[in-house]
Amino acid sequence: MVVAGMALAIVAGCQEDSGASRAASSQANEASEQRLGDAVSSIRDTLGQPEPVQEETSNAGTPVNEESVTPPTLHWDAPLTREDGSRLYASDISGYRIYYRLRHRDRYEVISLPSDGDTRYQLEDFPPGAYEFSITALDDSGLESRRSDAVTVNLI
Repeated sequence: MVVAGMALAIVAGCQEDSGASRAASSQANEASEQRLGDAVSSIRDTLGQPEPVQEETSNAGTPVNEESVTPPTLHWDAPLTREDGSRLYASDISGYRIYYRLRHRDRYEVISLPSDGDTRYQLEDFPPGAYEFSITALDDSGLESRRSDAVTVNLI
């Protein structure tokens, strides 16, 4: 309901200045960009999202005051036991598989990862959507564990 109201406000705001149609094309473009920027700012304020930081650059072109943004990351603990209860050493783990899907789809995709001791995977290359992830471990004999419980991640 709120989003629909905002969309209507954006459309109405774009129609309020009929003089822009008579202005030079560069002035019309500037007015349009300003209105779009104002509408986006209004939506960000409503959703509680901060404005993106504009990077200032020095004379050498190096960003100044650059804010680092950490992409969403999956993190899991390496298993310590096998499904039969026996000990599983880190050296026995040959890799991991990340199973994922968009929640509205039936089929899972798989990402295979080597066991280099890292139990994290950044989700920076995933397009926006509501995803479901689960992970398995592979041992040096090629046996795959059961999937972990699924976690839901909303990437916006």
